[in-house]
Amino acid sequence: MTGNPWVDDEDDDTWLNHQIPGPEQTDGEAAGSPLPYLDPEVEAALAAEGPPEWLGTRWRDIEPPQQWDSWNALRRWVDWFIREYRLTTSDVPACWYRHPDVTAELYAAMCMEYKVFEEQAPGLAPMMMWHPNLAQMRMRLKEMTHEAGCVQAGGHKEPVAYSGTVGAYELDYDEDDWITAASTIRTEKVIDRPGQGVKYVRALAVDTDGVEHGASDPLGLRARSVAEVGSVRLAYTSATPGQAGVAVNIIGGPEDLTVVWEESPDGTTWADIDPDQNPEDTDH
Repeated sequence: MTGNPWVDDEDDDTWLNHQIPGPEQTDGEAAGSPLPYLDPEVEAALAAEGPPEWLGTRWRDIEPPQQWDSWNALRRWVDWFIREYRLTTSDVPACWYRHPDVTAELYAAMCMEYKVFEEQAPGLAPMMMWHPNLAQMRMRLKEMTHEAGCVQAGGHKEPVAYSGTVGAYELDYDEDDWITAASTIRTEKVIDRPGQGVKYVRALAVDTDGVEHGASDPLGLRARSVAEVGSVRLAYTSATPGQAGVAVNIIGGPEDLTVVWEESPDGTTWADIDPDQNPEDTDH
């Protein structure tokens, strides 16, 4: 491909028998004819180094003054894309621009294709990013095109709503229920349990004027429970001729447990081990 991809018309537009949305046609301009005349200043701006400023912007967020240029550029890219990868109308229908999902997919592909080649230097991005994603994108395009049904119908087919009350791809909301759900407030608070017995807590819904609009059911908090000690076990961790490493594993018990080490010459009479003897001991 030669020239600037944003402003150069391709020769072969025979696969298209339509025109993209835009200003009204001039007299004598037929469907499938080359794109309308571009103002020299616009063409110069598009031909400048780097992509147009709208490229990479969300398609729905492109500013109105740039939308016509973005449609033109996307059509040129789609024309190239179809020829380059030998796509058929089962991949991209002739009325692709009438389908927001297909348009969004193609625009995302255009942005990605520019990104992987923008450095204009040999690299792995085209092979590792562009072509693997291209294969997946073709599958998505085929599914979108099949669901649209335009190819089967022999022309563009507008989607039809099944409910009969709203447009296609629109939800028939219960607005009152939506407002109720969207107005949901969720907050949390940590509350200390009582030392004994049960205490109850509740939450009030109060507006800025202090007016109460509702109250929750009470929630009972029982006194904190203390786990019983399940077991206290010792195990060797290391051994040398002069010293032995010993670890203790205590399962269960109150949170404020500490470890006291004792020793005995006969296993019946016990005394605390001098803490200074093992200054590296730590409790876990």
